[in-house]
Amino acid sequence: MTSAPGSVGAGTLPFGKVFAEKYRIKRVLGDGVSGTVYTAEPLPGIAASEPAPLGSSTEAGERLVALKVLHRSLVRDRQISRRFHREAAILRKLRGPYIVSLFDFGELDDGVLYMALELVRGRALDEIIRLGPLEPARAVALAQQVCAALEIAHASDVVHSDLKPGKILVEKRPDGQERARVCDFGMAKVLRGDPSDSLNMLTEQNMVFGTPEYMAPEQARGDEVDARCDVYAMGVMLYEMLTGEPPFRYDTPIGVMTAHLVEEPRPPSSRVPGRITPALEAVVLHALAKKRADRYPTAAALAGALESAIERPSDVASTRPEPAPRASGIDLGTRDTEHALHISASLRRRDVAESAPAARGSDRPPRAGADKSLRFWITVAFIAALFGIAAGVMASLLGPR
Repeated sequence: MTSAPGSVGAGTLPFGKVFAEKYRIKRVLGDGVSGTVYTAEPLPGIAASEPAPLGSSTEAGERLVALKVLHRSLVRDRQISRRFHREAAILRKLRGPYIVSLFDFGELDDGVLYMALELVRGRALDEIIRLGPLEPARAVALAQQVCAALEIAHASDVVHSDLKPGKILVEKRPDGQERARVCDFGMAKVLRGDPSDSLNMLTEQNMVFGTPEYMAPEQARGDEVDARCDVYAMGVMLYEMLTGEPPFRYDTPIGVMTAHLVEEPRPPSSRVPGRITPALEAVVLHALAKKRADRYPTAAALAGALESAIERPSDVASTRPEPAPRASGIDLGTRDTEHALHISASLRRRDVAESAPAARGSDRPPRAGADKSLRFWITVAFIAALFGIAAGVMASLLGPR
């Protein structure tokens, strides 16, 4: 977790308070919907319950951790408590240089849950982006490190499913280089294993969870997700790092999610002319493909495409994803929404073709009812899209971050 100056008082534990007979509270790092994160010092003689060097971050000679504590008011909220347990269970098995490590996890007598995490010295990526677009080489380097973290998670059948700049911490290493650290797996999806580990078991079926600006189309529809959901979110983050803003901005979450379903993103090079090479732009747009079969199949494949884009900035062809094998001609991620949109697009092409003679001055009148038919199918498409996301959008907004 990130370390940043903060005054005690935003949370519930005062400076100097001993928590769980293990940690002495130093300051508040952040206060969220489900819990508060503190900088804390492990008491002398306290050892980590997890196989990681406890308190690797120091301040004036002190060993420090990021202590995440569930709000007492939520102790009896079974869904939030189980997510807290799930996040700890996931972090226990995810170890790597680009993932924030878990040191300790426990429960107090009154049911309050806590976890001690590695304290990362740095800033969240969203804070860095707010200063302006990143240089392409810097954006690519950070993206490749995030991809390395995703490789580890995906190899353990874990999909982050809420990847965004606010959950990427960037620290400066002793050699002056930057290192990205992925944190907060509280919304992660476990693809295989004990069904009780699945986020779907903790929520209503087809509810939508995540952050609209970084949500893959299948996620917005409430479909089952896989690793390509994180690849899409990584594409959104790349777009934002390179241009300073995400590909879609609307006033409402439903507007943003609908855009992910039906709109093609504006080419990033048009937002920052002269900064983005053709190959790098192609990588971003492939990662943002609407159909997951058209994206990079893995985080490793995305990282490799980024490497190719840096080495051969004009070679667009080398960035094309390998075609995913299909048992049939239907993408498993395609549902009624995409089908309706496909019909709408087909009708539009047909109507344009049939009305072309009239546009050229032909005596043949335009086909009657063409406009009505087009409007009807566009309406069907958007109703299908909105129906698929409206049921879960409020849960997405009110759920823990």
